Amino acid sequence: MRSGDVAAYVKTELERFRYAEPQRDDLIGVRWSEQTVLSHIPKLRAALVEPYLKRFQLRDTYEQIRSQKPYTAEYWVVAETESYIQFFDPAKREFGLASCCESDALASTTGVRGDLVGVFCAM
Repeated sequence: MRSGDVAAYVKTELERFRYAEPQRDDLIGVRWSEQTVLSHIPKLRAALVEPYLKRFQLRDTYEQIRSQKPYTAEYWVVAETESYIQFFDPAKREFGLASCCESDALASTTGVRGDLVGVFCAM
């Protein structure tokens, strides 16, 4: 994939997004209303960047967090805020969330994965 391919995929995902209330009964917390979810769309649009590749430290699983040797992977950055980076993993066709880092340290994934809007709302 190239940057333009990722940008087109993000655009398509955003255009196709339709709110659907979660159907699972085992979810924890209060389900967000359609209005609340949709209020994040303009924030997502403002945070979008021209996709670029970046190496991340993987901290999605207990094994990754506890490992002496860091697990790393390269993903496409698609959105940035002051505190978080949203990335796209083309191998899994899913979006993920990473915390920003200071200095030259790698940004760390947070274990949040899913669709474009849902992951952004997790910020």
